[in-house]
Amino acid sequence: MKNKDYTLPIGMELLIPHRPPMLLADELIEREGDNAKARAVMPESGIFYEDNSSFPEFFIEIVAQTVAAAQGYDALVDGESVNGGMLVGIDSFTFHKICAAGTVLTISTELTFTFGAIKIIHGEIFAGETLLAEGHIKVWENPGEE
Repeated sequence: MKNKDYTLPIGMELLIPHRPPMLLADELIEREGDNAKARAVMPESGIFYEDNSSFPEFFIEIVAQTVAAAQGYDALVDGESVNGGMLVGIDSFTFHKICAAGTVLTISTELTFTFGAIKIIHGEIFAGETLLAEGHIKVWENPGEE
């Protein structure tokens, strides 16, 4: 049974347990079926930076956080608790372009395969219409108490 209507966008801090400096995405902006979209801003410093250059792991992590936020949103809307989960693998990831600090990023995810508690997600990160990175990650969702 649903508690109430939760209008998007919703801040990530309400949907996932991450907190700074690991909270990288800002808000969930769309959720429908197997798809979700989030927004983030390319930071100018932090744990994913060294020598004024960002690590590729930043892009992988914001895809994983978008997936987690989608699960958190679904649980929130359904009045359930979030079971938790984690990134367990990267099947492929391609980095096409770099962007400057302050660039607004849109993260788009789609669930492409489920096997038990393991899910394979295709994620894409855009700056406007420019595709910066894309790939497939594996996440594990804790099935919780039955």
